[in-house]
Amino acid sequence: MGLLGVMVAACGDSAPPGTGGGADGGGGSQIELPPPLDPIEPVAPTDTERFRASGACNQCHLANDGVLMRDPTTGEDLSPGGQWRASMMALAARDPFYLAVLSEQLELSDDVEAVEAICIRCHAPAGSEEASEAGVHLGLEELLAGDSAAANLGRDGVTCSLCHQISESNLGEIESFTGGFEVGFGRQMFGPHEGPRTDPMQFFVEYTPTYSEHINSSELCATCHTVIIPVVEGGEHVGDFVEQAPYFEWLNSSLGSTPCRTCHLPVVDATGAALATPIATYPEALPTREPFGVHSFEGANAYMLTMLSENVEWTGADVSAGELQAAAARSLRHLETAATLDVSASSTAGGHEVAVLVENQTAHKLPTGYPGRRLWLHVIAKDSAGSTVFESGGWNERGEIVDGGGESMEPGAAMFPHVDEVTSEAQVALWESVPGDWAGEPTYVPLAAVAYVKDNRILPSGWEDDGPYTDWTHPVGTSSDVSFGPGRDQVRFTVPSSSATVVVELVYQTMPPGQRDHLARVATPAAVRFTQMAEGVSPEPLVIARVEQPL
Repeated sequence: MGLLGVMVAACGDSAPPGTGGGADGGGGSQIELPPPLDPIEPVAPTDTERFRASGACNQCHLANDGVLMRDPTTGEDLSPGGQWRASMMALAARDPFYLAVLSEQLELSDDVEAVEAICIRCHAPAGSEEASEAGVHLGLEELLAGDSAAANLGRDGVTCSLCHQISESNLGEIESFTGGFEVGFGRQMFGPHEGPRTDPMQFFVEYTPTYSEHINSSELCATCHTVIIPVVEGGEHVGDFVEQAPYFEWLNSSLGSTPCRTCHLPVVDATGAALATPIATYPEALPTREPFGVHSFEGANAYMLTMLSENVEWTGADVSAGELQAAAARSLRHLETAATLDVSASSTAGGHEVAVLVENQTAHKLPTGYPGRRLWLHVIAKDSAGSTVFESGGWNERGEIVDGGGESMEPGAAMFPHVDEVTSEAQVALWESVPGDWAGEPTYVPLAAVAYVKDNRILPSGWEDDGPYTDWTHPVGTSSDVSFGPGRDQVRFTVPSSSATVVVELVYQTMPPGQRDHLARVATPAAVRFTQMAEGVSPEPLVIARVEQPL
């Protein structure tokens, strides 16, 4: 059956999420919760046959008091080490949401080692590879608190000596996905610049810098950002559930020749000018490199970076709260480039029709990545006195979507329907992917999912229905919407005739309240710790685009 098949079979009949909150089981019964997960151990200096912890790389690839690897306008540290250590890549093994979800999966599974093997593979890849090569198993408890080489390398997240040693041998092939990368034994550190000086790195860390164009490829990123779970029934492989597939989405877009690094490793300074700098502080007189890719790995997870900034001591990471807050701000700025709004209006017999066109500016679905992330329209119509006469897509202090009267509209174990037209304050235009279990019910348990029961995320431009991997990535629930198409979706809102102005906001939320409530009822230390952290971080969505227009 294979590891993934075992996991899906073990989790296939999990119950869908409930609608209650806190430690209440949804039917009034109280759940006895364990103490929260202890602080995570720091990464100790580690050197093995193939890997070294990131601290060794930072000897030269971290900015000092000089001007090298700094923004010429702001002075910000743009060095690979300085930017990476405040990214979700560096903190992948310490991400409290990931740990909470994994801990629940382990409680539900009959094959703990199989679940740990696949889920730790991409969040702690060097540790996973180190343990696998030694013929041992790296489990969650060892990862978080152990002192083995594999544990230390694992806690270092998606670390330098892992990514820069990935071989090009199977990239882009099906077997390379879901953590199927290959790392050789030649201690070659692949980079994108020709003619690297080799002696400093050979002397300090016994690696040989080696030029190879594959380090720039989207196929390298795809090894962990494409997660395919075989679905097994009765011991038979009956299908696949693609948990996340930005690479497949990118392949089927008009930007399929623009690699991931173009957007996620920026090459410009604060003024938009191309960065040019040596890529190390030692030795002196190293050549200037251009383009210089900033290892910020900008994405959409400002929420988690903010949570980590408020709990940095718990993570045991060598990063400051200020650095994480700056990374969260960069994520918000990145999100603000993801889409544009175009608003037009016309008078009708019943009021005004406001047509809102959302255009996807990314090279993948919007939103993409792990299920649960969602995007929606907040539309407010005001009369000439400035009073609100219509509102769709508002939210409360818990981050729940509410109707015009302020009542929560969150669907609990159901889901918001896809809409093409909004005629009442009890409707919302929302884009998301919703995994479903064997019963066709929405589920927050990733390895219980067998298919999407909804996927109306906005397609990238250039999307073709018969494009690559569309058997796995096709939309679900949009077939009757003629305005839903490549790169865009339009929604029509009917607002009262007294409306004088309309304000349209496109808002993004990393995690819906139902997902947080679900984890609040999971009786594992990691889930308890996550719930405590989440209580201190605003769950309100982020406004990523806004248009105000008179009617």
